[in-house]
Amino acid sequence: MSRWWQVSWKRVGITLLCCFAAAPVLEWAGTDAVVLYFARQTIQEHPNLSIVPTPVPDKNIEMPNGITINRFEFSFQVPWEEIEYEKNGKTVSLLDFKNGGTIIIFDPSIALDRAKSIQEAAKTTHDAKVIRQVYGSRALSSNYDFMASELATSPSHVKWWASKTSNVKSVVLLNLKTTEILDSNAIYQLSNNEMHGFQFGNPAVVPYRIELNLFDRNDRRYHIIISSRDKQLLFYRSQISTRW
Repeated sequence: MSRWWQVSWKRVGITLLCCFAAAPVLEWAGTDAVVLYFARQTIQEHPNLSIVPTPVPDKNIEMPNGITINRFEFSFQVPWEEIEYEKNGKTVSLLDFKNGGTIIIFDPSIALDRAKSIQEAAKTTHDAKVIRQVYGSRALSSNYDFMASELATSPSHVKWWASKTSNVKSVVLLNLKTTEILDSNAIYQLSNNEMHGFQFGNPAVVPYRIELNLFDRNDRRYHIIISSRDKQLLFYRSQISTRW
């Protein structure tokens, strides 16, 4: 759990770094050997990078019969009826449910508009061209497409015979992908009439935790973590400061 807070800031930092480093990144990459070296290092440290989004296996919809949670100007219903412990900060809320799980809710208003920030980092026409080369036009079209491009990238896209531009793009997206999926054992695509996005993790498999990243019609990101009530989670809940 402590890693989740660290990673939240790590995501922002890496994204901003990639924003401002995008223009010279191709020149910095130097030879193909340098690009392949960084790709190999990233892949060795994160063996689950080969996981790409797949359709959610169970599309049956069950209506929860528990209470409705209202946080950060949006609401949703849960299958549990009684909150046993609650701690609310400025940008995050944690809820432990009696005879249920734990939910962590992040304020959508603090989510970084990465697609916009990266494009605004371009100072010249050349910078804008390089940014499009590094990230691809799809990734820059919306925050949902930015995440979709990250998650669709796998180590197999980095090839010694591919162009340096192609490999740099794959390495950049793979590094950003590591900050999203952490130790997830699966990635599922989710979609309905109001939202689309991704579910990280299978709730039936250790560590019995899923992370939802959903985007509404206005491309606003909703970040929610749902976990079993294990001892580690209950221990770290006391570490959440109301300043978050």
